[in-house]
Amino acid sequence: MSRELADWLTSYLEFTKNSEPPRSYHTWCGLSVIAGALQRKVRLEWGFEKIYANLYIILVGPSGRTRKGVALGIAKSILSSISGISIAPESSSGRESTVLAMKRAMANYEDPYDGKIKIHCSLTAFSEELSVFLGQGDVKYLANLTDWYDSTDSWTYETIGRGTDSLQGICFNLAGGTAPDWIQSMLPQEAIGGGFTARIIFIVEEAKGQTVPKHDMTQEELDLREKLIRDLERISYLKGRYFFTPDGEAAYIDWYEKQDALLTKGQAAVEDNRFASYCERRATHLRKVMMLMSASRGDSLEISLDDFTRAEATLRGAERKMHRTFGGLGQAKYSEATERVLDYIKMMGTTTRKVLMAKFYRDVDGPTLHTIEETLVQMGAIKVTLLPKDGDKVYYWLKKD
Repeated sequence: MSRELADWLTSYLEFTKNSEPPRSYHTWCGLSVIAGALQRKVRLEWGFEKIYANLYIILVGPSGRTRKGVALGIAKSILSSISGISIAPESSSGRESTVLAMKRAMANYEDPYDGKIKIHCSLTAFSEELSVFLGQGDVKYLANLTDWYDSTDSWTYETIGRGTDSLQGICFNLAGGTAPDWIQSMLPQEAIGGGFTARIIFIVEEAKGQTVPKHDMTQEELDLREKLIRDLERISYLKGRYFFTPDGEAAYIDWYEKQDALLTKGQAAVEDNRFASYCERRATHLRKVMMLMSASRGDSLEISLDDFTRAEATLRGAERKMHRTFGGLGQAKYSEATERVLDYIKMMGTTTRKVLMAKFYRDVDGPTLHTIEETLVQMGAIKVTLLPKDGDKVYYWLKKD
């Protein structure tokens, strides 16, 4: 049975183009859907490692403004249409609920590479409000999620009243959404930049992609949706081991050596030092996305030069705004207020001190705003001039993402 679409992700972006979420949200939700369809039935063996295609994708944007829920809802609707795929229930939140959902997802398949029957507990979770899914500063749950990302062959855990139990062949795939100001309540300060956040690809946007006052599904869109579902089901049948084509492997090795040299020089892909651990794991993220790009275009289980090029560009695109993820979570005094003022100046392009004082009087006083102004000038983010008439200050946004 051949596929109906030349490339699944490209067609998914075509299907979602008349919606309001930014294209980046749809791109990464689409990749998460492919990851959910692949489950733990495909892998890339790399030295002592086995890389599976699951992702932790978090859409970050102001509440209600970027349409995170719309993007996640479309993705969940498509993946839910595939038989044999386990999706965490809406009510699933907290460690115990997620463990139970994974236990219920247990299945098996015959690996065509070695002919063995393999057990797996593959689960995808969609969470429009990540704060509900993760809870408030649940360190134990965050540690479990960190373990699950690596898709261990066996994971043992303590139960209530039954001692210990285990899950075989974990593969947890997560797509969620949050506003920047909720991250502080979800993640303890010590967790920022640690093992859990190093495994997340944060997709940050400040506004929706476009305004769509009214949209009725056309017959062409309905037909495309059916083709997406049928091809995604075909993707879900893929099993076995991924291999690089010679040119794909050469491109990846060259990229890896260059990135390692840049890291050694202190030139990280994401400026914020809270992403240092992420940058160390960046190669793993890229390998996963390459696997997904390969699955998107065909059934060969080969990672080609085109798959590498496309995956690297997509990851780099996400990283351009990733430094904005944590907003006001810095240790510096006034860091949260600074982030809010910076966001406003960036959005407006030009504004005045009087306007800022009127808008942020609940957060800052005159001396605090002066401190924030000096910080932003030293960052090279803004330029400040004086109006000769009344002496008011004018702020101009300079820095580009």
